[in-house]
Amino acid sequence: MKKSLSKGFTLLELLTVIAIIGLLASVVAVSINTSRTKARDSQRINDLRQIRIALELYYSENGYYPPAPCGYDCNGYFSSNTPEWATLASYLSPYIATLPVDPKNTGTHPWTVNEFTYTYGNVGRYTYPSQYDLTTKFEASNNPNSCGVMNHTFYFNNTMSWCGSYSVDLYEMSP
Repeated sequence: MKKSLSKGFTLLELLTVIAIIGLLASVVAVSINTSRTKARDSQRINDLRQIRIALELYYSENGYYPPAPCGYDCNGYFSSNTPEWATLASYLSPYIATLPVDPKNTGTHPWTVNEFTYTYGNVGRYTYPSQYDLTTKFEASNNPNSCGVMNHTFYFNNTMSWCGSYSVDLYEMSP
């Protein structure tokens, strides 16, 4: 009597391997998504830094910053997801080749839930000549550069105030 031994895997072994591979794939996917979020947040900081340099060059040449959409000393903003962003780009064109936009560039204002844009505005020329808002929103609410962690203030309606309820995810690069 000969016994035939077949070589191969049992169904239980195959299911175990598939489950382990699925678990590892989900861990990798979460890790990659976190890395992409951090990369987009880093890009936001660098983009605002470039915009700020262009704004400072504009200021040093003109003695004031470009106006907000509503003019000076008013409460108005250019947002990177609106056609008006091209107006700000034209003001800054001698100082920056292409005005960056947010990596997601959704919505109109970064202080609105799930809207990711760059905004510039609320410029004081006569009341507060050396102030403006340059704001974006982080995707990671625990970013160490967020407004609340860094104790940034932002210029709003001719008053200085803390970033308030937006502090966990906003980033300011204003003077």
